[in-house]
Amino acid sequence: MLIRQSHMARIALAIVLAGAVLLPFPRDAARAAMAMALYRGEVAATSGGPARRIEMQLKADGTMSLLTDARNNRSPVVEEGHWNPISVEQIDVILEKRDGKPADPNTLHFVKKGDVLQTTPESAAQFGGNVLQLRQTKTAALASAVPVIGSTDPSGAWRWEGLLSAADKVVVEKPELYSIDLQGGGKAAIRADCNRAQAAYKFDGRAVSIKISGLSKNACPPGSLSGRFLKALEAASGQRLRGDVLYLDLPGEGGSMKFVRAK
Repeated sequence: MLIRQSHMARIALAIVLAGAVLLPFPRDAARAAMAMALYRGEVAATSGGPARRIEMQLKADGTMSLLTDARNNRSPVVEEGHWNPISVEQIDVILEKRDGKPADPNTLHFVKKGDVLQTTPESAAQFGGNVLQLRQTKTAALASAVPVIGSTDPSGAWRWEGLLSAADKVVVEKPELYSIDLQGGGKAAIRADCNRAQAAYKFDGRAVSIKISGLSKNACPPGSLSGRFLKALEAASGQRLRGDVLYLDLPGEGGSMKFVRAK
């Protein structure tokens, strides 16, 4: 009788272990295995576009960001969304925002091979038919120290270094003459060469609006960028903060104003 009971117990244990093997890997465990990681890679140039540098950050709360730098003297494109672990070796990335604005959801499928994430064939078309490979560059401990895109406080003084667009490039020789000081309460102080002004500003996610008032009417020296600077500030519709560099994006093909934090 004891022998029969022991035999039945071994069968029951085998069934439990087999069931555990067949169960899907818990999503929480899969997320923990890949969360808070930073991946980087490049997409080769195609007939339809230039080579691009890609950076993707996976966060522990299930959100993610994808930065694409086309190296065309324009600020990178930032897409945001969330990611779902299908298993410890496969994830889906769902992109839902582009430069802070809602976009049609776009899903990318990745398989994980060691410290490399690689798109599956069904996602290759989104990269000119190329397979995108992103290699992990930050461990969980290090990634937590990387600033989350768009989360850094933009308040303080910023100096204008130039304007980058597909059609034009402006380099400011004296950035100290063109500045915007973002103060509390949505107020800002502006210097535009020989003129001064006040402004009301609002940052809403990636969107920005700047309204200038109280502008002095001094005649600046020939070659001054005062008028162009002020006009571009009021036209700005988007913002991107990269540590000590602030980009104000202009609508259409207007390009991006580049600012550095005043020391």
